[in-house]
Amino acid sequence: MATVNLYQNTKGISENLEIGESVYAGGEGRIFFSRDGLYAIKIYHPGISAEKRQFLEMIAMLGSSLTSEEAQFLCWPLAMVRSIDNVSQVGCITRRIPASYKSLCNFNENPKMAKEQFLAGRSWSHYLQVARGIARAVAVLHGRGCAHTDLSNFNFLVNPDTADVVLLDLDGLVVPGFLPAQVKGTRGIIAREITLRKSKPNELSDRHSLAVQILQTLLFRNVFKSLITYDPSDPDRDEELGWGEELTFSEDPRDRRNRLRLLSMPLFQGGALSYKMLTLGLQRLTERACIEGLNVPSRRPSAREWITTLSYALDELYQCPHCHIHFPYPYWLKPVQRRSCPFCGQRVSGNLPSVLSIYEPRSHGKYVFTKRYLVMGNGWQLFPDILDPQRDPPMSRRKEASVGHVELDGRNSSNQLVNDEGNTWRVRLNGQSIVTVGKGDSVPLQPGVMVNFGEGRRLLVVEE
Repeated sequence: MATVNLYQNTKGISENLEIGESVYAGGEGRIFFSRDGLYAIKIYHPGISAEKRQFLEMIAMLGSSLTSEEAQFLCWPLAMVRSIDNVSQVGCITRRIPASYKSLCNFNENPKMAKEQFLAGRSWSHYLQVARGIARAVAVLHGRGCAHTDLSNFNFLVNPDTADVVLLDLDGLVVPGFLPAQVKGTRGIIAREITLRKSKPNELSDRHSLAVQILQTLLFRNVFKSLITYDPSDPDRDEELGWGEELTFSEDPRDRRNRLRLLSMPLFQGGALSYKMLTLGLQRLTERACIEGLNVPSRRPSAREWITTLSYALDELYQCPHCHIHFPYPYWLKPVQRRSCPFCGQRVSGNLPSVLSIYEPRSHGKYVFTKRYLVMGNGWQLFPDILDPQRDPPMSRRKEASVGHVELDGRNSSNQLVNDEGNTWRVRLNGQSIVTVGKGDSVPLQPGVMVNFGEGRRLLVVEE
């Protein structure tokens, strides 16, 4: 048993911490766990430069003011290591992530892994939550003026039950003018300009890597993977070309080199998911990140944009009655017969969900369209954040009381929105008549119906 002595300790950790045997040894150093099971300690190999210690000290200082909400997404250094058993060492200490968390690479590398998760009772909506957690972690870093530079599958840990995400390896952060880049990143994840050595890692290159991770999590494939052999005599050079100079989005309409043969075929029938199965908002971000932003980094969506759009996507899900997987309901495809499950291929049929558009209140009783939709089927709940112009969907609605819920009217085969709150709603029916809907009353979700929930709240219009 050894004792680690700490300094630059702002979190009240014991200055002398007992550690066990090394649990992992890598290229940079060794990992230990504290005897109390609360912390992980990284000790760098002998010969590490003196600049590394100063670099780590600055990173630890940057993380000292994180809020508790921000800290849950990041495994930030909490203190520095001065010595082990009075022998000087370079190292840092972080909180220990529970063993229930697994590397992201165990979930999103390929469709086979996804099918294993589905068989375990999880759905695609679970992956949507994981993608939002990935974006949230990166947004915290970028909000602090930092870039990660290595957003690889191995640097995200995921709780498979809750979809909570934690970002690791924060000892190589970049802050322009303050902390220089320590690593270039992982091939296949890093931006084209970094591979070509035309730029140094920064937030804009992080945005490319973030898009790669989010889309891999939602589609179970790297959307930039090359299908072309550019140098058969040199595998390393071939990869360098495929991930650099020849980098191409697999669904770029102007360049079909990397287009998969079974793209858009049902996943459970050996096909590959297309980004076109995502919501319209996510499709737009994908095109900005992977087509427009490929060579123009400023066009790449920010982590905040991904958070918002992934959050909205949770309200557009539909559960396939055949395979029971949730997926974005493709209301934009007309006629209805074109709509099918991207996993099993089952056509949508029977009692279809209602689709509503959301309008934001402005002055003088005017409303503007938010480009946001709701897909509301039997049992669906309407939550307060959907109606509040000041709020985006929270990370969890488990503690939220519903404002209303949808019930299926079996006699008319139509969806009814039931008022669960004390406020009275004003509803304009298709015939332009205005009715009031009090608690326990309901409104039919028929095309053209408009629901006004009261002053200062969003307004809903039934599209279909």
